[in-house]
Amino acid sequence: MMRITAPIKRWLKRGLPPGMLLSLRKRYAILRYRGTARYCPACDSHLARFIAGGEFLNRPEARCPACGALERHRLIALFFREWSDLYAGGDRSMLHFSPEAVFEQQFRRIPGLDYLTADLSDPRVMVQMDIAAIPYPDQHFDIIYCSHVLEHVPDDRQAIRELRRVLKPSGWAVLQVPVTAERTIEDPTITDPQERLRLFGQEDHVRRYGIDYPERLEAAGFRVLAIPAEGIAGEARIARLG
Repeated sequence: MMRITAPIKRWLKRGLPPGMLLSLRKRYAILRYRGTARYCPACDSHLARFIAGGEFLNRPEARCPACGALERHRLIALFFREWSDLYAGGDRSMLHFSPEAVFEQQFRRIPGLDYLTADLSDPRVMVQMDIAAIPYPDQHFDIIYCSHVLEHVPDDRQAIRELRRVLKPSGWAVLQVPVTAERTIEDPTITDPQERLRLFGQEDHVRRYGIDYPERLEAAGFRVLAIPAEGIAGEARIARLG
């Protein structure tokens, strides 16, 4: 089986549009990792296995070789497809903070969806904005997706209030954060990257969320529905999702 070397990978990333790059990556992965033991709902690929990955912890079988999706992406992809009306089409608007490439390409193609990507500093998004000061009117968006962003935001309570403000009363939002503690731990005086890594799990995190996270959402006016992974995928499919 032919292998794609690192220099070729870098050249492809620089020279190809994201959609075409994802398509080529998927075709190559399906050939190299041919099998059915694993399934990635983010890119609808059946594979023999996933590969090691993760931002800081190099977890075995964490990343889909076809699209790059991690465990959390595969789970939320299943939620979007089977638990939500996201792909139903219709004239609706969606705000997507810090967009993942595999989702962005799909969401752009949903008929009737007025899709907007946003980030504080990423120049590739449609609108650069501060999540704590969203420049849109009240009750503007039908859907909001914000995954693993709030743990980087100094004033996350203000950011959550802003997300609630711009969401329509009939709308819904997915606001994912890593939950790794009993109670949320934060200290705004801690700015040293190594100390943040020790206390919060990552050098650019400003807190470690606990299982009390829904309380912050409810305080901003959200009605929270917490669904465990087994509830979304079912125990029989958890192993295949990795």
